[in-house]
Amino acid sequence: MLVAVVVRFSAWAWLLGALLLVTPAAAERTHVVGDGHTLGKIAKRYHVSIAALCNANDIQRNHPIKPGQKLVIPDASDKDGSRARAARQPEQAKVAPDDTPKPSTAPVSNGSGMQVLQIPGYGNAYYYEPTGPGRLALRPVMMYLHGRGGHPEADCKRWAAVARPLGWLVCPSGPGAMGTGRGWNNNWATAHRIAMATLNELRAKYGRRVQLYGNTLIGFSEGAYAAMNVGLREPRSFNRWLVLAANSTYWGALGEDLLGDVKSRVRKVYLITGEQDGVVNGTRSVREMLRKAQVATRISTPSDLGHEVDLNDRRELYRAALVWLNEG
Repeated sequence: MLVAVVVRFSAWAWLLGALLLVTPAAAERTHVVGDGHTLGKIAKRYHVSIAALCNANDIQRNHPIKPGQKLVIPDASDKDGSRARAARQPEQAKVAPDDTPKPSTAPVSNGSGMQVLQIPGYGNAYYYEPTGPGRLALRPVMMYLHGRGGHPEADCKRWAAVARPLGWLVCPSGPGAMGTGRGWNNNWATAHRIAMATLNELRAKYGRRVQLYGNTLIGFSEGAYAAMNVGLREPRSFNRWLVLAANSTYWGALGEDLLGDVKSRVRKVYLITGEQDGVVNGTRSVREMLRKAQVATRISTPSDLGHEVDLNDRRELYRAALVWLNEG
């Protein structure tokens, strides 16, 4: 009889231990991001802190999230999200197919001073570190958005001598393949996500050497369309714009209304468009819209310049524009 009791007790003890072991996994929750969802709203819904939610998913507070993305929700007792993060990493390793490239933010040198950030889900961003005095201190970022069919790696090399004395130069890649180059697919929303993901990756790699706010967007042609729309929606991160071949139609019908909403946060805009460029009148319209919104604006329209960026013969023009934008 005593043996039977001991056996029965051991069985119950084993079952109880097993239940305790599986409880954390059973309690793990995930949330699928929907339209309009923010980290703040998600954290509030599940009664966890934003910091814990970010730590659990290995993202930063200002990291863009997108519909369809899955987020792990830490348990209420997991105050900083560290347990959820530790549990999540082995699962990621099991889910990823063997032939899927693993994203990495490690810089890769190509021997010319240029380095490469692999932006998860968005390809390569090419960048240069600042030069000159204070290069290891907090420095602003100049982000170049290439034109349609552009080559971000080659473009970054061309801009390096002009931009590096003032701060970081980073050149993300558009998502669309166009011949041997890249494009933005006329989609400013995707450009917005790529621009912010690139800035966040650079900051994650270099910390407080990378300025998060008050940076400069540079955009040419389709990249001008992308830069103008990203700048309107991120006037804190990018409140200075160098727009090359701007056109007032790039903002759409809501352009002036959106500009009115952010006019106190957009500090300076410099416009450069050649007189031989078909969008030069659209550029002048952009200048009037900016002046109406009381944004400090300068414009240059070289008489013999077409639809191009001439960093060979007019390097000083672009350098002076960036110097003016970065003053103050």
